[in-house]
Amino acid sequence: MPGTSSRTIATLFGIPIEVNASWLLVFFLVSVGLATSYFPQALPGLPATAYAALAFGTALAFFASIVLHELAHSLVARAGGLRIKRVTLFVFGGVSQMEEEPRSPLRELAMAIAGPATSFLLGLLGLVAVASLGERMPELARVPLEYLTFINFSVAAFNLLPGFPLDGGRVLRALLWALTKDVLRATRWATRTGQAIGYGLVAVAVYLVLQGQLDAIWLAIMGWFITTLAANAYAQQVIRAQLAAVPLESIMSSPVVTVPAETPISEVAEAYVLGGRHSRYPVVEDGRVVGLLDLHAVRSVPRQAWSSKTVGELAVHDLSRAVAAPSASVESILPSLEPDGPGAVLVVEDGRLAGIVTRGDVIRLLRQSRGV
Repeated sequence: MPGTSSRTIATLFGIPIEVNASWLLVFFLVSVGLATSYFPQALPGLPATAYAALAFGTALAFFASIVLHELAHSLVARAGGLRIKRVTLFVFGGVSQMEEEPRSPLRELAMAIAGPATSFLLGLLGLVAVASLGERMPELARVPLEYLTFINFSVAAFNLLPGFPLDGGRVLRALLWALTKDVLRATRWATRTGQAIGYGLVAVAVYLVLQGQLDAIWLAIMGWFITTLAANAYAQQVIRAQLAAVPLESIMSSPVVTVPAETPISEVAEAYVLGGRHSRYPVVEDGRVVGLLDLHAVRSVPRQAWSSKTVGELAVHDLSRAVAAPSASVESILPSLEPDGPGAVLVVEDGRLAGIVTRGDVIRLLRQSRGV
């Protein structure tokens, strides 16, 4: 979902909130539907501009409720020690993007239930407000609030369907994981349930379309989307299980090629870019590793400054996420190899630099396991 078609619009609690271009389609369709159908029927006799303003404001509130749903997932996950990259809103709702999966069924359960619980709470607050204020609440406020109340209850109910990757599917996986002590088996069962739900939605959509309800095509698209995500989730879990059994020492490059901190960029561009195996190298000063050089960063330096700027000035010096022991699993360092991570891991044993692992090493391992 995230990528060149997504833009960060805010940062809440330190978590970037992104909107994918596909979400604009949802926002437009919701606004148009409210302005041309729902509000004219519920509030007859108003000018078109009033319907448009109500629709826009209600769609924004709907947008905010989805953000709160996803933030609840993210904040609970972060409280459990997981790193959250961002929250992205796209055509089918939202997703909280974590650098790694929960390490225990209890954390999975807490994280999964947080989103639907938040949507249910929002719906409950709306219901209480409408019931308690009654006729004292102006219709221009009551009708949009009734709509948002229904929407939040619907979001909570739909997400609790017991099929991965829906929140209910994560709840199911957490329970199965706790019972079987096998996250791969639990994922397989939860994703198969998710695929069954997806196929069921497609079947219902086909029936409704044959009955003349052409707008049910969205139900088919959603079913296909759930089915595809479920299959991908299981495939990723299989890969993670394989990588969890492989120690870094079995794939690391050793001895490690290092770059002295005082080396000019011009020498690095010639000696490492042209002939090196990796795109990142440890930077050493007085025998100590003081940073990590990303060769792609060389492009950000004007060529006329290559001879005067040193590697030490260009290197990243925060190595907190770039060091691991030889016995650590390949799966455990995957977040560090993501594009927004350090991109390489230094394997250190007894204070000595024993090797380095990059994304290329992991890709080669996966290719070998598949016989490619």
